[in-house]
Amino acid sequence: MSWEIKKHTKAKHKILKSYLGAWFPIMAFTNPKIVYIDGFAGPGRYLEGEDGSPIYALKIAKEIFEKHYLKLKDKQFVFFFIEANKESFESLKKEINNLKLPSNFTVTTINDEFRNVMVEIFDYLDKNNNKLAPTFAFIDPFGTKGVPFEIVKKIMSYKKCEVFFNHMYSGVMRSKHVSDHTELYGTDKWKEVVDDGPKLTELYANQLQSIASVRYTRSFNVRAKNNAHIFDLVYATNNLVGLKKMKEAMWKADPLGNYQFRDTTNPNQIVLFEEEPDLTPLKQILLEEFSGKAKEITEIDDFVATETPYLSGHIKQKTLQPMFKAKEISVIRPDGSKSGFKEGTIITFP
Repeated sequence: MSWEIKKHTKAKHKILKSYLGAWFPIMAFTNPKIVYIDGFAGPGRYLEGEDGSPIYALKIAKEIFEKHYLKLKDKQFVFFFIEANKESFESLKKEINNLKLPSNFTVTTINDEFRNVMVEIFDYLDKNNNKLAPTFAFIDPFGTKGVPFEIVKKIMSYKKCEVFFNHMYSGVMRSKHVSDHTELYGTDKWKEVVDDGPKLTELYANQLQSIASVRYTRSFNVRAKNNAHIFDLVYATNNLVGLKKMKEAMWKADPLGNYQFRDTTNPNQIVLFEEEPDLTPLKQILLEEFSGKAKEITEIDDFVATETPYLSGHIKQKTLQPMFKAKEISVIRPDGSKSGFKEGTIITFP
């Protein structure tokens, strides 16, 4: 059987590749074991020979392992690839077996539902009084079922774990009269906003923060050029560096075909990812947030990362420097620094 890859699946894979290129080394350098989980792994290869997400992940991890062998030779890389469909599962196993992987890699392929496998993993960990090692869980279901909120909450209860979830709110809206989605959201409040897709995503992100105690969430909206909604990607992490790296990965997505990507975490700051974005809104955000205040550059950087769609690379030379030249802000640099915005630089806003 051949599986045709959809353009928006390519887009998800591009984001995933960009982020994993940062996640694998950051986590492997500082932890003895890291775990990658693909909850709906697919066939491993598509009709035109394109790699599936599990193959991408393995190839990226292998490349990083070989590049930094001396640092990583004693580290463990653990992969769980979960696929319920039998044909897709057999294809996936075949594709993985064709790869030559380092002995440090432990790869487990499982022909079962995501929820069942995760319950077994959690039961095993609890019985042995163990914790889940630092984990990145890619959860890309084919519909609206099979991803109970309690499972995502449990993953995020462990230290240094992250979730990247494809939230198909269009499916929730279509099936609102025949399906109960309380399990997906961990609350029946979805019924109150079921006719508003963005509010469903907002509810999911709020649940992650309020119920699962996730520190940072980010939702990214993928739409066709005709503005038709395709899907929302929701990212959850407790690590500020992870948040910054995921935002960078999204800005690098380079929309394929007729698709475009937007940051929708704050409905008042919806930004379309473009190579040369309009940074006027960022300037206004900074002027409003820090009005009459003197702030160190790292505080500004962290604020932009957590509260806006913009990146660190948008702050200094592209926003603050023009403001400084226009005498809209004053800058006090640390001793010995005559230009730039290095750590220790204080910016005073009017």
